[in-house]
Amino acid sequence: MKKKKLLTDKSGLLYEQQIEDAAKQLADDIDAEIMRGMLAGCGWHEVKLDWIMTHEVSKEVDEWVASNTRGKVWNRGLVWMFNSKQDATWFTLRWSS
Repeated sequence: MKKKKLLTDKSGLLYEQQIEDAAKQLADDIDAEIMRGMLAGCGWHEVKLDWIMTHEVSKEVDEWVASNTRGKVWNRGLVWMFNSKQDATWFTLRWSS
């Protein structure tokens, strides 16, 4: 039986947590792509923001969405999906550069 070789750096620290974190991030990214495709297939409208968002601006966007949209909304990072074309249009007018 072959022994499993652990990934370590020169000091002997294990990279297992980094590997687990990367695998979780990859799984989350794949899930998000599948969800985007499903929503688009159901007629939802996608808006991609093309600028870097700070934490403060992110909170402002979330507050704006909560108070100014009427339909359902899904987002991941800078990608927003709206089931209402009007919500997507208003969001684009407000937040696109």
